[in-house]
Amino acid sequence: MRHATGLMLIWLAATGVTLPEIGPPAPPKPAQSVTQDEAAAPAEEKGAADSSQTPPTPPLPSGTPPTPSPDPRDTPDATSAPSEVPAGKPEAPEAPVDAEKAGQPKTGPSKPDDGAAPTTEGKQEQADKPEPTAPPPPPDPAPVSEKPEELAMCLRDLKAIGADFTEDAMIDDETGCGIAHPVTVRRILPSVTLEPEATIRCETALSLARMTRDMLIPAAARAFPDRPALSGISQASGYVCRNRNSAETGKISEHAHGNAIDIAALRFSKESVPLMIAKQDDGTAEAAFQRALNAIACLYFTTVLSPGSDAAHQDHLHLDVIERKSGFRYCR
Repeated sequence: MRHATGLMLIWLAATGVTLPEIGPPAPPKPAQSVTQDEAAAPAEEKGAADSSQTPPTPPLPSGTPPTPSPDPRDTPDATSAPSEVPAGKPEAPEAPVDAEKAGQPKTGPSKPDDGAAPTTEGKQEQADKPEPTAPPPPPDPAPVSEKPEELAMCLRDLKAIGADFTEDAMIDDETGCGIAHPVTVRRILPSVTLEPEATIRCETALSLARMTRDMLIPAAARAFPDRPALSGISQASGYVCRNRNSAETGKISEHAHGNAIDIAALRFSKESVPLMIAKQDDGTAEAAFQRALNAIACLYFTTVLSPGSDAAHQDHLHLDVIERKSGFRYCR
């Protein structure tokens, strides 16, 4: 049996006859061409009519994987609308999702809807909460009333020192400016006039009168022995409702409370001597007198701004009696 089979194989090899690998031989190819999609489509999807007109596809050689047929659902159709949204209607936007509640980190602030309320309770409360606004500035205080016993003592001492003054009605400009018990002084001492007259508080007038009597007159006589005695003080500003240094904004000046007076010049009989900027290296009698005046003024006033102390005080001496903590005095 094995011998007969071997002879058969030798005869087939000699004559060139070959056996088919699998199944019957393929039928002749028809004249009409067959597309790849039609050749790959199964017979049950084409129907009985197609199977009668198109010959069956010959089997593939052994070891060749079959070509999968394309799924018609995977082929996009540009002329048809998506199945989720009817044709002709826009796709509805997805509802916003709160990233914190979903357990996901926020990637950035979401754009608010135009006029729509927030979707979460926290956003609704934030929308309802008004934006914080800066509180209005507190109104300036009204003129401070002096204690009756202190005022009575001041008026008595001012009269005893020889000042010429009158008591005036309360000044209240309703803007923080004013004096509760103002006095208008014409002479600070019997021999020394205040030019022009000044409306100030009694405490301010009394401090100026004491300084003039105790220090200014003796110092002037020492510095200018050839001049007549001091006869007048030229003031540049008594009570005036304004801010410090006449600025448009900022704190209110002590002049607006009657606590301050500015001295611009001293008069010796008919000679008027303006106050000056006294440099430390200036050895003249006038500079020595000016430096002495700046120093002794701080014994009677809590604030002294001498000529040249700043841009706003170049040609006059600012004196005020503002009360500070622990009796602090500012002398410059």
